[in-house]
Formats: sequence, C-alpha cells, structure tokens
Amino acid sequence: MSTIVRRLVDRLYPRDSNPVITIFGVGWSGKTTLLYLLKFGEVVQTISSFGFNVETVEAPTSSGRPFKFDGWDVGTGCANIKMAFGHFSEYIARGDALIWMVDGSAPDFLSESVEALEHILIGVDARRFLSDKLMKDYPILILANKKDLPNSIPIDNIRKAFAKALQGRTAMIFATTLTQGIETSGLPEAFDWFRFAIDFASSRKATRPNVLTMIPDQRSSSQLKDKLDSWLMRAETDANPQDFIAQFHSLTLPAWDHYTHVRIAFVLLTAYGRQKGKDMIFDDIEKYIAESTQTQGRTFHVTMTYFWIQIVHLGIRNISPSTDLKSTSSSSTTTTPASPDQFPLFLLLNPYVADGNLWADYYTKDVMMTPKAKAEMVLPDKKPLPNLVFRDAI
Repeated sequence: MSTIVRRLVDRLYPRDSNPVITIFGVGWSGKTTLLYLLKFGEVVQTISSFGFNVETVEAPTSSGRPFKFDGWDVGTGCANIKMAFGHFSEYIARGDALIWMVDGSAPDFLSESVEALEHILIGVDARRFLSDKLMKDYPILILANKKDLPNSIPIDNIRKAFAKALQGRTAMIFATTLTQGIETSGLPEAFDWFRFAIDFASSRKATRPNVLTMIPDQRSSSQLKDKLDSWLMRAETDANPQDFIAQFHSLTLPAWDHYTHVRIAFVLLTAYGRQKGKDMIFDDIEKYIAESTQTQGRTFHVTMTYFWIQIVHLGIRNISPSTDLKSTSSSSTTTTPASPDQFPLFLLLNPYVADGNLWADYYTKDVMMTPKAKAEMVLPDKKPLPNLVFRDAI
C-alpha cells in the first residue's frame, strides 16, 4: 500500500521541467485519441479510459516552435463523470493547464460538458486559492472536436455555451478533428495559442512577489512531498478511527501535533457531520488542552481551531462524489458522505493540509496571535477564508 501511495504522490509532484497538462472532458470526446495522436503521429484505436494515461508528447504549432509537455489523460471509464469531480480536481489543479475536450458532434451533451467544466473548476479554484495561485495563470484550451462530422455544432454556438464558465479566465476554443491529418486538424493553431498562454502564465508566476516573505516556504514540492509521505505512512500504522477517538477522549493520544489535530477534525466531521462535529471539536480540544499533561503551557485558540475546521471540511467535500449534474433542484441532490476510514485518501487529495502555516495565507501574525483571536472567532485580514457556498453553508 505504501509503495502505491508513494508512486501516486510522486505523480503529484513531477520533477521534470515540462508543463503538466490535464486532458479531460465528457463522454467520447477524444481525450485518449488526442494524447496518442500527439505521441505517435497517428490515430490509435482506444477504449474508454479508467484512471490515467500519462505520456510526454510534442504538439504541433503553426509557428513551428516546439511545444513539449506531459499530458495526463484523465478517464472515468464507463462511469458517470460526476464520480470524478472530487477525486480528480486535485490532480487538475496541480497541473499547469487544462485541455477540455468537447464532442462537437453531440449537441445533446454540450450542456452537460459546460456544467461539468463549471463544477470541476469550482474544485480547481478552491485548491489553487489555498496555495495562492491565480486562476488567470491557469490556461484552459477547449477543443471542439469532430468538426469533420456531419451536423457538427457550429463553433460560435460552442463559444457562446462556454462563455459564462470561462469568464475572467485565460481560455480559448478551437474547432478540431483528429482523423484527417495534423495540417488540417486545427491542432497547430490551438497549440500555438496554448504554448503562448502557458509561457505567459509562467512568466507571471516568476515575477509575482511572494506575500509570505516572513514565513518559510512550507509548501515547496520537496518539503510538502516529504511531509505528506511521512503522514501517509503514519496513517497506515495509526489506530483505527474508533480507537483514535477513544484515545482522544481518555487523554491518551500518542502525540499532540498538527497531524493529530487534522485527523481529529477529519474523523469527527465525517462521523458526526458538520454542525455536531464542529461543536465536538471545539469542546473536546478545549478539554484536552486544559486537562492533558501533553499540552502544558498551551491554551485553546478559537480562531485557529475554526480555521482548520473550515479547511478540513473543504477537503472532505472533495472526497464525496458530487451531485448529479442533471438535477435542477437543490432538494433532489444526493451525495455519499466520506468515511472516517478514508483519512489516507483525504491526505492524498488535499496535501495542503500538511502545511501547519497555512493560516498565514489568510491572517497576519499580529491578528492571529492576539488575545481576542484566541478567545473568539476573528475574521482574516489578508483574504477571506475558503468558502463552501458551492455546496454547504458554514
């Protein structure tokens, strides 16, 4: 199990210099066909992908400039795409850009494709927001594929359909075909724009000042990978959720550290729900700090506790399958709640929780460390807390 997890984490943090581009879309839009057309220069017979196909490819450009990238074909097999939202938003957000494939010959799926992209970008926005990355630095290339087929959707109609979802983002839509040769496919023009957009986004990142100059970088790829790896190994040997909470209530936890705090929040929120779990976290942590010999010299911090409840709850929502896109009534939506046993998966999908200094993205030290912040909930002074308005009320 640990070997598999390490491989997945290594995939999350690629070490080479090529941009990482995720290829996603609804239905049989040509995701895998595109990847292997770029890899081998010809159409390869494919089946519905389940999981990942990862290849380093060189895309054609109309300018003739080389464009090499690591392409991730993210597939859901024959499952409904809604099952992939929570599990794959993390991978998409950690890439450098997104190719969204649209089946231009299937007008009945166009609205579903738009809704799916909107829903996935909510998760991507949340993750990039937590790591202080700007969405304008995340280019999106939409390929309206199968333009060669009869009755294909006019490209202007597709652009209008996606206009709202792409508002304020670096995005462009091109009509393409993957079966009539590279020269007439529309791909060289599309990838020329995409290469430029990614290069421009990279230059913005290089020149953007670091707002956390007074705080060590705890979220560099190497440091976060090492910490996450140690947490995953610890989670494999740690007590099961029932015994863990029993240790918590009996003041016999093996350690009182950031990992423990995050796991307490995860287990109680998944076991008892947002409202009851939140109340239990506040009451039980305050009691533990007051009575345990492990916490001598420490005091209960209301604002810090609330901050981590918010962050952990956001991460939990990334585990649960998303609601049905076709549902138009909020009362008819259903989700499968995350389980207290899913802590390793929670860590893998939400690696930013391992950063104990994450609060400094939202609060200055002068605000967070005041007596008022320790005694009551204080709002952040840098930027708002990540909001769950997409699914939940606070």
